[in-house]
Amino acid sequence: MRLKSLELDGFKSFVDGTHIDFTSGFTAIVGPNGCGKSNVSDAIRWVIGEQSSKSLRGTKSTDLIFNGSSTRKPVNRAEISLTLGPVPAGIRIANVPNVSDEVKVTRCYHRSGESEFYINQVPCRLKDITDFLMDVGISPKVLSVIEQGHIQDIIVSKPENRRILIEEAAGILKFKHRKNEALRKLDASTQNLERITDIVQELGRQAESLKRQAAKAERYKQYQGEVKELSLKLFAKKIRQYTVDLEAIEEEFAGQGESKTEKNTRASFLDNQITQLNLEIEEALRLLNEKKERVYQLANKMSKNEHTIELKKSQIDQSETDIRSATDDIARLQEEIADQANQAKDQRAQLGTLSGEIDTEENKLAEENQILDEKRSSLNNLETQVKEGDMQVLELFHHISQNKSDLAALETRGESLEHQDQKLKTEHEETNTLEEEVAVSLSQSNTLFQEKSEQLAELKSNRESLHQKTEQQRQQLSSETDRLDTLKEEYLSQYSLLNSLKELRSKFEGFEDGVQSLMNYNENGGRLTGLRKVLADVLKTPAEYETAIATALGEKLQSVIVNSYDDSVEAITYLKEHSSGRGSFIPLNMKAADAPPVYLNGNPGILGKALNFVECEEEYQQVIETLLRNVVLVTDLAAAVQVFQKPEFNGTVVTRNGEMIDSQGMVFGGSSQKDSSSLLAQNREMEELEVKAGQLNQGVESALKTVEENKNILANMEPQLEEAGQAVHEVDIVLNNSRNEREQHQKELERLGLKLSSLEQERAAGQQELTELKSRKETLIAEMENSNAEKEKQEEALSVLRHELDSFRIMLEEKSTEIGSIKVRIASLKGKRENTLTEINRLDLQQENHRHQIQKRGSDTVDSQKRIDETQLAIESIEKEILEDAREKDSLEEEAIHEEEALREKEESVKQMEQESKELSRKIQELTETISKIEIKRSEIKIELAHIEERTFEDFNVTLPELMNRPPEEFDVREVDQAVRELKQKIGRMGGVNLAALSDFQKTNERYQFLKTQQEDLSDSIHLLHQTIERINRTTKQRFLDTFEKVNENFKEIFAHLFRGGKAKLALTDESNPLESGVEISANPLGKTMQNLTLLSGGEKSMTAIALMFAVFKVRPSPFCLLDEVDAPLDEANVIRFQEMLKQMSGNTQFILITHNQKTMSFADVLYGITMEESGVSKAVSVNLN
Repeated sequence: MRLKSLELDGFKSFVDGTHIDFTSGFTAIVGPNGCGKSNVSDAIRWVIGEQSSKSLRGTKSTDLIFNGSSTRKPVNRAEISLTLGPVPAGIRIANVPNVSDEVKVTRCYHRSGESEFYINQVPCRLKDITDFLMDVGISPKVLSVIEQGHIQDIIVSKPENRRILIEEAAGILKFKHRKNEALRKLDASTQNLERITDIVQELGRQAESLKRQAAKAERYKQYQGEVKELSLKLFAKKIRQYTVDLEAIEEEFAGQGESKTEKNTRASFLDNQITQLNLEIEEALRLLNEKKERVYQLANKMSKNEHTIELKKSQIDQSETDIRSATDDIARLQEEIADQANQAKDQRAQLGTLSGEIDTEENKLAEENQILDEKRSSLNNLETQVKEGDMQVLELFHHISQNKSDLAALETRGESLEHQDQKLKTEHEETNTLEEEVAVSLSQSNTLFQEKSEQLAELKSNRESLHQKTEQQRQQLSSETDRLDTLKEEYLSQYSLLNSLKELRSKFEGFEDGVQSLMNYNENGGRLTGLRKVLADVLKTPAEYETAIATALGEKLQSVIVNSYDDSVEAITYLKEHSSGRGSFIPLNMKAADAPPVYLNGNPGILGKALNFVECEEEYQQVIETLLRNVVLVTDLAAAVQVFQKPEFNGTVVTRNGEMIDSQGMVFGGSSQKDSSSLLAQNREMEELEVKAGQLNQGVESALKTVEENKNILANMEPQLEEAGQAVHEVDIVLNNSRNEREQHQKELERLGLKLSSLEQERAAGQQELTELKSRKETLIAEMENSNAEKEKQEEALSVLRHELDSFRIMLEEKSTEIGSIKVRIASLKGKRENTLTEINRLDLQQENHRHQIQKRGSDTVDSQKRIDETQLAIESIEKEILEDAREKDSLEEEAIHEEEALREKEESVKQMEQESKELSRKIQELTETISKIEIKRSEIKIELAHIEERTFEDFNVTLPELMNRPPEEFDVREVDQAVRELKQKIGRMGGVNLAALSDFQKTNERYQFLKTQQEDLSDSIHLLHQTIERINRTTKQRFLDTFEKVNENFKEIFAHLFRGGKAKLALTDESNPLESGVEISANPLGKTMQNLTLLSGGEKSMTAIALMFAVFKVRPSPFCLLDEVDAPLDEANVIRFQEMLKQMSGNTQFILITHNQKTMSFADVLYGITMEESGVSKAVSVNLN
């Protein structure tokens, strides 16, 4: 069995419904600190029965319910559901056999304090859940859940607390639980026994007193005849009067009942009307709330528009301020423009003077330049010729260089194309080869896929067939187990009853005190010699004749058979000496009275002589013949009278029903609650019970054998089913891998085909380009040869021109020096003129800039005015929208008022109807009370009638019809009543006669006998409880010791494995008392000697605790185990060892790990990430790693 899923809703930070599935492998739950991982651990602990809020990291139960966050409101309930399966066969849930393969356990807690518990959606108690989980090995107190930081608690806890691990492994927790229940029952039974003992003693005293009173009351019967006639006259008159009164009451009762029915009908009609009006009120309220919501939206919209208007008005104010500022700036700029114009006028006057000086110097410079220009013109012609020659040479050089570069590029491109062609050729060949290989692999994959598909279908069919057979076997086992339990319960019940009867008979319960004293004397040192058996124990008769034989023998059935008359005398002497009561005795050699044989006259009602219906031991045959020699059995009392009235008949006649006419003619009969045949019936019942118990025992053994056979069959079938499931899983994995591989091969073939096509195209393009390159290379070589010849010719002509050019340059340099001095003077004057012009331009620019600013500010003023106009239009539009919204709001408010008025009218109607309904209820209540009073009165009259009828029959044996057949008589009731009282006073003067003594004695004696039986049953129950507790102690002690040894050996082995050496062991603190002894741990890692576990490091403590945990699991695997960050203190090497142990233990235990360790995460089959995307709210995200 394993944990299949967990559902959380409203539990701590899991406010939304969260479903977590757990696989049969390893499941890791990861996430940052504070995200809610440990809340998963708390949820599992809570649903499996944890009741301490402190153990769940809370202070009170409501801390388990989501308490709200910054974005979420608190919820009012927390619910956790845990699904387990497959459930082992034979498990009982709430004392009912389980028939489901899965069990879903649900626990719900409301903020108001109510708790709900369900198993498979059926309400149950928390005890039913914990009992079921304890039966399958799950408990919040042991190793099912290891909390965060608590793994070391196994080491540091007290020795007395550690023993629970061994108890869980031994499976004796449920025995301890049952032992505690037995102890509670023992205390309760002891208290009940003490209470019943006191009551029995008191009833014994009462019975003895009533017995004396009953004997005295017997004498009262002779006066009953004198009272009978008067009492019957009174009773007849009272009955007639009560009958008249009863008819009047019945008539009144019928009238009141009709009135109540009418009012109930009206009340039902009003309730229906109120319900209808309430529905209309709810609908009207919904529409009214919608209109109010619309009014609220309009008001909100109007408020926003008004705010917009205020904002736009503030924008208008700002624009008006900008206009005023622009006007001031324009005035200021115009003043600055006037000042700058005056400055520009002064600078222009200075500019005229400087221009005259410059003109004089420039004329002189022009003359010199003219001369220089003529010479320079000649120089320029030479330079032009030289430059042209250089250009031609340079062009030729560039042309030759370009040709060389193009030629080198062509050669490089040709080599590259040849290399690329060779590479493409090789790649084409490789791709062809790879394509052929992939095609072969694809064919193989298709074949494998087809084979595995057929194999998977066959395996699934086999698995389904096995599953059906296993389910049928489980159902058959469950049925046989139920039958076995029923047989066991019936056998134990019958066996217990048989033992009780035997024990009662061994103590001679129900016999007279004298018989009990004599027959039980053996317990005090030896029974009197000569005593044999009581008569009831030496004879047997068929069940239908038990009453007749018991009636014939009467009290003789309790007589003790003795060897001789002397033994009788000795027994009577003993009884007298010890005041032990009286007894009757039958000597074996009793003297038989001479009597003629019984005359049987052939009456068809005669069944036969009593001796013919009795069996007994040979040695007692004479005694039985003596006692029953003259007794004849007949069918009924009429036959008995006919037989006895025959003159020749001189015996005793007894009917089957126990009526008897003895030999003296006394007639005995009637009904009695005390069965005179009880002693014979007890003997027969014990014999029948012995036979039935033997048959039931055989049935139990047979059923137990059948159950064991079915268990063995099921045990053989389940591994087959598991193997079939594993085979299906393996083939399914292979099939999925084959499917994926086939798809990959198909995609690879398509890719290779495209690649081949691309390679062929690239290779053809390369060949074509290579041909074109060869042709172009030949052309470039011819052009290079022509260009080199032209270049040499141009270089020779260029050398002559350069020599002539150098002479002209020397002459021009001298002239240029003279002109340079003139230019310096002109440049100086021009510099001054430029400065003046610059200043003038600056002033003009400033004026232009100021004019531009004036223009811009004017434009800004126009824009501001335009914005003001637009804003005012927008304000008008918004105000119009506000007005429309206000009208709609007013209209809706007016409609809401009308609807509220209509709603109030309906509510008023409901109130009126409710008032009328209450008034009707009050009237109905009054009618009910009236009818109740009438019924009480009617019942009182009926009781009086019944009482009179009962008294008439009980006191005078007269039935009601006989009484009513008496003719009506007129008499004075008081006088007759006075006469009856006087008669009773006469009886009273006889001295303290208790008229009810006979019946009281019978009831008290019956109650006394019943409670005495209860007292004995309680004593037996207490004895049985002591035996049960002793048996539980023996069982738990042996199981604890055996399991302790196994866990100790496993602990030594696993500790040495995890620590790569070292020693560890477990020891009992008190070996003389293993039922209460604590468990001490000693651990010494390799190379260390530790006197105390507290000296171990944190990691060593954790590894020691893990070793003990796995040692327990090897003895009794838990269905699942949740480990909350137990790997936190471990280093990398210990984490690896921890994972190795988990793998070893995973065959029998499902592990769920809450961890931050990346190695542990990589080890898991499934990851669940716990996140808090929303503050305070946890969410689970699944990642399947397979």
